[in-house]
Amino acid sequence: MRRETENTLLLIVGIALVMVTITGAYTRYVKPGMLPWLAISAAVLIGLALTAITRDVRRGGARHEHAGHHHRNGIVWLLVLPVILLIFVVPPALNARAAAPATVTVARSFPPLPPGPAPTLSLPEVLMRVAVGKVGGLDGHPITTTGFTLRDGDRIDLAKIVIICCAADAQLARLHLSGPAAQAAATVPENTWLRVEGTVPAGQTYSGTGSIPTLEVSSVVRIDPPTNTYG
Repeated sequence: MRRETENTLLLIVGIALVMVTITGAYTRYVKPGMLPWLAISAAVLIGLALTAITRDVRRGGARHEHAGHHHRNGIVWLLVLPVILLIFVVPPALNARAAAPATVTVARSFPPLPPGPAPTLSLPEVLMRVAVGKVGGLDGHPITTTGFTLRDGDRIDLAKIVIICCAADAQLARLHLSGPAAQAAATVPENTWLRVEGTVPAGQTYSGTGSIPTLEVSSVVRIDPPTNTYG
């Protein structure tokens, strides 16, 4: 591979990282906490590329490669195609059917619930609090959470896909919906985002494999999908 090709590819990859970071598309691939590392990686790649290009210009151009290697450059430039797609094509959110059930790391204690008559908790936190029983502080307490609708036979679930590091390790967190407002949730199309208020019946368990807790829903509000659907 010619040095000009190497340097250009390095620069394009760095620019692609900058673009997906600025637009927020990186959250389709990795969790938001990886943002500083993406920014550092982009800066390093662009810095290395510009340094190499500047050095070659000062030397009067890169050394010519052997004639037998020139035919490889056309193939090498095919590497640019996925990088360009990374910049301009944002993949859809992962399908809930493709994610494994969420596993739970049980904490010994949880902080008190946020103040308010029905404090807002993320769906994964609801599951973690259910998993520890009374220590989680949810038994019979009204809470508010958000997620998208997922049909399970004749039941309707509230679900959210969670990524631990990147999209490859995505897991599905879900709650069965019951109660007076569950029918309202069942009338909307699958993958509709909702904000629901309800209570978690006491005595439930959750292990992430064979059990799905139930939320008795008292109100349902349709909302727009969040910018980061894995948050």
